[in-house]
Amino acid sequence: MKFGCIAPSVVQLPWDLHALLPKDVRALTVTLNVRNGLPGEQERAIDNMHRAADVLIDEGAKAIVVMGIPVAARRGFAADRAALRALTADRGAVPIISSLAATALALKHLGAKRPLFVTQYNEEVNAAIVAYCRDAGVPAAGIAGLGATNAAQVNALSVSDYEALARRALEKHPDADAIFLSARGNLLSLTSKLEATLGLPTIEQVQASVWWSLLELGVAASSNAGRLFAADHAAYYRSA
Repeated sequence: MKFGCIAPSVVQLPWDLHALLPKDVRALTVTLNVRNGLPGEQERAIDNMHRAADVLIDEGAKAIVVMGIPVAARRGFAADRAALRALTADRGAVPIISSLAATALALKHLGAKRPLFVTQYNEEVNAAIVAYCRDAGVPAAGIAGLGATNAAQVNALSVSDYEALARRALEKHPDADAIFLSARGNLLSLTSKLEATLGLPTIEQVQASVWWSLLELGVAASSNAGRLFAADHAAYYRSA
């Protein structure tokens, strides 16, 4: 079985996504070739999404996740869901979601009421993320970002940068009951570490994207990839 991912720019390998795939499930990826930080790039990406979705459906994708947090966040929750559904309306309404919407669903499924958001982004994007998730029914305990605004700044960040920021932010927001890490880089090992040391459910957007995709495919997830994947899938459908 196959699901698709639409990435805004490059996909760097190795990628954590591979470690989350069950046997016989394949992920198809296309990119929109966005040049981070340049004017008009996000608007161009939005225009190209329909073609990208068509490519994935042509290749057999039965569900699609659109990566790229800022585009979804700036659209807003309701507009984002409506715009993406329109992309596949003429192709049998193949299920499609943004990674940010998948994250909100994952946090709700984990029972999070006050998640802490830790991102690579600046204050403007972070404010949009908070508003998006609030409208999705997941109000944030707080948000902290590393302020990256272009590809060079994003690529200079390390896993330890996100860990240090998460721990500092948690000191300021001790009432947080979950953590979401938003970054381009591979953070699966960090989510596992923070879950073990802090005792809080911790996810990042690749985990949320794969989790949602497997649900749509009707495929059981591996239970060794964190609390999200060990949670009861049937409960998701009962609450959906």
